[in-house]
Order: sequence, then C-alpha cells, then structure tokens
Amino acid sequence: MEPAAVREVFDREVFWGAVVRGSLKDAMAYAGRFPEQAERLKKYASIFEEERYLTYDVDGDLNAILLLYQKYYRDAFYLELDREEAGERLRKRLADLMQLPPDTDLDQLEERAAEAFRRRSYHFLGGLTGGYRGPYIWTHEELRRYEVELPDGVREYEVKLVDGFLSRSWAAYLSFGETGTSGWSNGDGPIHCVREAYDLESEAFRVSLLKHEAQHAEDLARYAGMSSEDLEYRAKLVELIYSDERNLLSRFIRQAGGADNGHALAAERIVRDFETRLERPRSRLDSLPIGEIQAVSRALFEESREEMERKYF
Repeated sequence: MEPAAVREVFDREVFWGAVVRGSLKDAMAYAGRFPEQAERLKKYASIFEEERYLTYDVDGDLNAILLLYQKYYRDAFYLELDREEAGERLRKRLADLMQLPPDTDLDQLEERAAEAFRRRSYHFLGGLTGGYRGPYIWTHEELRRYEVELPDGVREYEVKLVDGFLSRSWAAYLSFGETGTSGWSNGDGPIHCVREAYDLESEAFRVSLLKHEAQHAEDLARYAGMSSEDLEYRAKLVELIYSDERNLLSRFIRQAGGADNGHALAAERIVRDFETRLERPRSRLDSLPIGEIQAVSRALFEESREEMERKYF
C-alpha cells in the first residue's frame, strides 16, 4: 500500500517573500496552488485585471491621487513595465491631475501631493522604497528614545511610533496589508516604526526594527550616497548577528532572487555569501544553528566595513 500523498500547506513566508521581491505574479501563482486562497485571487483579479481600484475614506481629490498610485502599482508589478516607464506614467498622470507643466519633476509632484494630505492633517512620505514609488500616509505619532547596541557601539536614538495608516507603500498594497515596510530611517532624523507591526517587548522590535534601522542611520551618516542594496545588506547582517529567537536566514532565503530592489538584492547577496563561506547550497542553509548563523554574519559584517570604506570614501 502506497503512503498517502502529503498535502502542500500554504506558507505565508514564501508568499510574503515573493511580494517583498516585487514579484506579484510569482506571489499570485503560488497562492493559486491552494484552494483556500481563492478569495485572495479574486481580489487580485478585481484590482489588477479588471481595474476595480480601492476607494479610500478621504476627500475626493485625495482619492484621485491615491488612484494614480494604484495605477502605478498595476503598471510596475502586474504589467511588469520597465521601472522608469512606470515612473514616467505616474509622473505624467500626477502632472495632469494637478494641472502642472507636463515636464514637472516627480519629486516636486509628490511634494504637492504631500501638501494636499497635510492640509487634512495627514503625514505623507514619498520617494522610493526598494526602487519603487509608493507613499506612506498616516495620522498619529508618538516620540520615544531607546538605547541601541550595534557592532560599532551603543548610542541613543529617537524613535517615532507611527500609526493610523492610509497607505503603507507598495508591498503592503500588494499583500493587502499582510506585509510591507515596518520602519525606516533617513539618517538625519528619528527612526520611524510602524506601531501595528510590532510587540514593543519582542525581539522583532529590538532587532528587526531598532537595530536594523539604527544601522541604516549609522551608515547613511558615515557613507554618503550609499546604495539601497549596501544599506540593506549591512542592516540584514545586523539582524542575523543579534537574533537569538528566530532563524531569519530562512526568511532571507525566501526573499532572495532576481528582483531589482534593495531588499531582494541584499538577501540574495547574503545567501550567496553563506553558500560560498560554508560551501553548501542554499537548500541546506535552513538547518544551520543560530550560533553559526550569528558567527558567519558577524564575519561578513566586519568584511563589509572595508568594502564600504573603498566604495564611499
């Protein structure tokens, strides 16, 4: 008698990994293998195939701006247009909506959008996340201070806990809010933390938010013009160095791939570095003990210091 076939179980980490890489069609194809994901696929079909976009509980002119970002997400992630072409379409649509000259710079257009949201008491952050546009728009902030230990020492950081999100950029949109950016730092101000994403007593908050974003702040202050890939590479190594309770290497393996954004490129680089250093394929890295992951990550982080000195000084 042959053994019964083992039924494949939907793995949210695999799904989220595809989303973080910006690989919407891979995420959809993976979800399509599981009957219980039928409702998710209906939502994807409604938005990306039938163009029945979401409507937000805001004034009409703000909804009009958010609609253009939704069209951009379809261009970039579903139609898979070239990144520059998708950005150019967004720029032209925003300029037309705002009745500004058709050659107005996209950063200027986003600042106009920010002004419109600020007049309604929203905070607005534009720019790029992982190489793609998509605003963060929220209502509430709380400022706290934390001491954070990094490989280069301990210092105090201001942290803004932000909440009441209307938009959390493209990864949250593609995953219907299940994953996405949970914090950020621009190097010259407070670390921002998406409050709903963390238990403030957890290792995830202490390591994946505080240490990750603090390392960004340190690197941005030290290395002018640092690339998104290099920033994420060093911050993800810091996560691996200090994570005692979670095997984050497994998560980075799922995020790694050919997608041209900083998170995916950094994850791929880390996985390749582990493969080279340990002389084993990525399929066998999942079983590494936490202590070995930490030791290898610390060595890679130290080696990256010389590389950053060469590239950015």
